[in-house]
Amino acid sequence: MDYRNSIAFIGGGNMAEALAVGIIRARIVPAESIIVSDPMSERRTYLLQQHGLMSTDRNTQAAAAGGTIFLAVKPQVLPEVLQEIAPSIGTDQLVISIAAGITLGLLEKSLPGVPVIRSMPNTPALVGNGATVISPGQSVHADNTHWAVELFQAVGTCHVLPEDLLDAVTGLSGSGPAYIFRMAEALIEAGMSVGIPAEESAGLVKQTIMGAARMMMETEKSPTQLREMVTSPGGTTQAGLAAMDEADFTEAVVEAVMAATKRAKELGKG
Repeated sequence: MDYRNSIAFIGGGNMAEALAVGIIRARIVPAESIIVSDPMSERRTYLLQQHGLMSTDRNTQAAAAGGTIFLAVKPQVLPEVLQEIAPSIGTDQLVISIAAGITLGLLEKSLPGVPVIRSMPNTPALVGNGATVISPGQSVHADNTHWAVELFQAVGTCHVLPEDLLDAVTGLSGSGPAYIFRMAEALIEAGMSVGIPAEESAGLVKQTIMGAARMMMETEKSPTQLREMVTSPGGTTQAGLAAMDEADFTEAVVEAVMAATKRAKELGKG
């Protein structure tokens, strides 16, 4: 079996849907070459009607059909699912897990000799702007890795890092969207506190965050350089940044990433 000819998703949730749609839009494989297993008949009907995806309620059927198999179920049920599908998977297939906290060691023990990649995508993949990190297992070849990167690039960016950094990645980019959303909440509230109506405050904050992100992505300047461009000596921005420094803003962000990283390590140990 050529692992690049067909794709199976074990689990048909939001991330599986986002990846499948991105892969189809990028014309990596057509919809008819993708199969999804999910226990909910309503979900299977939705995936067929909305995206033309074949589906089944049998994980083993999907596992046997996919050259590349995405493990997209909740981490707490993945060990049981691995035991179920292992007899249906061969060493000519490629398995990619998106289950947080499930180690390569557990995956490789459950699927001996099968090329296995562990990944950490984040929720902006749902709108085609995700940031994913993958860690290849011992049986993975360079071509397998390049293929996995291509698949995840259909919904954003993809980096390859050693597995021992994945807990830190979880704390940074995995949880990172929530930090940005929390800052957006604070900025909206701050706008309202100085008299801007709620709807206008929200609109201004959303556009400001999107614009700032695009400046970081589309210019060659670092965040520090971009911040300095906006900050005039003795001006309004400098006053705002000084207040943030006084409140230990940077320290709070670093502590958030460290706390999330610590929790990811704890969850990985079960």
